[in-house]
Amino acid sequence: MVEYSGGVYHLIQRGNNREFIFEHKEEKVYFLELVRECQQIMGFECYGYVIMGNHYHMIIRRHAVPVRDIMHRINTQFSRYFNQKNKRTGHVFENRYKGLLVNDDRYLLSLLRYVHQNPVCAKICYKVKDYFWSSDHYYRENKTRDLVGVDLILDIFSEDRMNALKAYCDFMDENKLEAKTTFEGVDIVGKKENIKSETAKEPCKIKIQRTLDELLKEVTMDHVIYEAIKSGSRKRNLSAYKKEYINLAMKENYTMRAIGENISVSEVAIYLMCHKDL
Repeated sequence: MVEYSGGVYHLIQRGNNREFIFEHKEEKVYFLELVRECQQIMGFECYGYVIMGNHYHMIIRRHAVPVRDIMHRINTQFSRYFNQKNKRTGHVFENRYKGLLVNDDRYLLSLLRYVHQNPVCAKICYKVKDYFWSSDHYYRENKTRDLVGVDLILDIFSEDRMNALKAYCDFMDENKLEAKTTFEGVDIVGKKENIKSETAKEPCKIKIQRTLDELLKEVTMDHVIYEAIKSGSRKRNLSAYKKEYINLAMKENYTMRAIGENISVSEVAIYLMCHKDL
């Protein structure tokens, strides 16, 4: 997998030998201040995080500075602090962090829910909102100028902020646990050979992208059904056509926002239709 400027990544770092390194409040507070400081220096955006006892997750967008440099700075400085505080030496973190590229909005929303659900899965709390050491409260409180940039995620749900906040809370509070295997694969970013030069040119196959209307016509094969979906009709008999159209459009790399606008429904409705069992 190639790392590139502007890419969004899910980063996972565990304590060495799965040891507890965030056992006390002061370690968590220091870690968040450290991330904020590195953010200002290295120019990355943070969309989500959770700090657990023996590991942490972050969702970031890197720009000029590679992920490996960001992680090296955070982990090195925290390790120095942790060792001095506990009068010890040696490795604090595992040698290699895990980094996975985030490719689309649908995956990003589920990933954020997975990150926020970590303490629920660990039976530390019953609900996402009950755990303080995650970015969930930034979203619920609509904190727009701090460690976590909430606009990207909330705007996926709706351009109207009040609707977006409600949709976010409903989504996070849904009685569904995301599967770990979906979000902790084996691809690693940060190796020197995986960092793509901004000026590098690679051979590629030219693919002509079909329009959303063409995809919808392919799915419906009926003018009346096509026009009903285009008008935003919510009739139940249209659900199967909508889901097939959405899945096809996703494969063509259209965003949920573009798909929703084409059939007059919200981004969050598109997401829910993708996951609803018909």
